[in-house]
Amino acid sequence: MKEFLSALAGGVFALLGSYFASRWQSKHQRSNLLHEARINLYVDLIAECRRREEWLDALCDSYQVMQRLGKGYEPAVPLNARIELLALKDTRTAWETLEPAHERLRLAVNESGFPTHEEDFLLPRMPEVVALRQRLAGLRDAIHQDLLEG
Repeated sequence: MKEFLSALAGGVFALLGSYFASRWQSKHQRSNLLHEARINLYVDLIAECRRREEWLDALCDSYQVMQRLGKGYEPAVPLNARIELLALKDTRTAWETLEPAHERLRLAVNESGFPTHEEDFLLPRMPEVVALRQRLAGLRDAIHQDLLEG
């Protein structure tokens, strides 16, 4: 009887150990996948910041580059859904403040009707330009902070 109880206890402990090890491994795999997806999102966001800065620079001072990039701005990849699902709070908040600033600049460009020739550029100190540059810097800072914390 002692051998039976000893074998039964050993089997139960082996099953429990296997179960908890499996749960632990599953949790860490999920955590690693989420971390990798978040890093990929942040890489795309940094690239998006660079593209917007290049477009903004062209809008302010380079008619030839502006002609190549176009007056309007379109993101390279749709990011809203990924940001909502994966981004940490600071990055999500920074993105949500970036979009309205970009929209205000777009409206200012459309209302003024420029750039139409080499002298028609947005002034780098226009409130809409300054606000968008600040929001881009804020997004970058939030991404770096989230990477340090996450």
